[in-house]
Amino acid sequence: MEVYRTGDDFIKCLQGKDLFLIGDSTLRQFMMHFTEGINSKAYYPHEWAGWALTLEALNMEKDIYVSYKRHGFPLEHSGFYYFKEDLYTSRQIDQRAGGKNTIFVITMGQHFRQFPLKIFIRRAVNIRRALERLFLRSPDTKVIIKTENTREIYAPVERQGDFHGYTQYLVLKEVFQGINVGFVDAWDMTVASATVTVHPPDYTFASIMSLAFTFAC
Repeated sequence: MEVYRTGDDFIKCLQGKDLFLIGDSTLRQFMMHFTEGINSKAYYPHEWAGWALTLEALNMEKDIYVSYKRHGFPLEHSGFYYFKEDLYTSRQIDQRAGGKNTIFVITMGQHFRQFPLKIFIRRAVNIRRALERLFLRSPDTKVIIKTENTREIYAPVERQGDFHGYTQYLVLKEVFQGINVGFVDAWDMTVASATVTVHPPDYTFASIMSLAFTFAC
């Protein structure tokens, strides 16, 4: 299995492909890495837009398209955003044809922590069903499920603490058993590196990205 670590590796991996990132700001990190870290594409909008807005990136020379979109409610965000732009992850998957040149990376968790667990379970099950439909029409589509990260130790424990995150992590592992997806255990990776930040530093983030695109490519 080839391991992807450098900017050239990622560009080679994504050449001729469409990459759809669906989730929260921990996947927005992927987009920022592609556009700012390795400077492989131009993205829109160019101004800083916060995690909640849709972002798109394009490299005409290498035929690479990358899209980042939030996963839909529930969302925690202090700034204004237009809720009619939101679609649940399952709906976003249903809108794509898929195919051998399509990659999905999906995450969920942080914004669900302060809500009943049954909401998270229902959402995960609906995503699995959408992926089953995707694989029926396009079985060669690549899909990666990224678990949520641990977060800051000063986060409000009752609402956002890692106890809730760990429970949701166990749900994801159970729901996505037996389906042809790559599973990036970002929970275990952030625990092992003791980052205690929801957006891990470069040395941990690089490992998460490397594992994700080893599955994808």
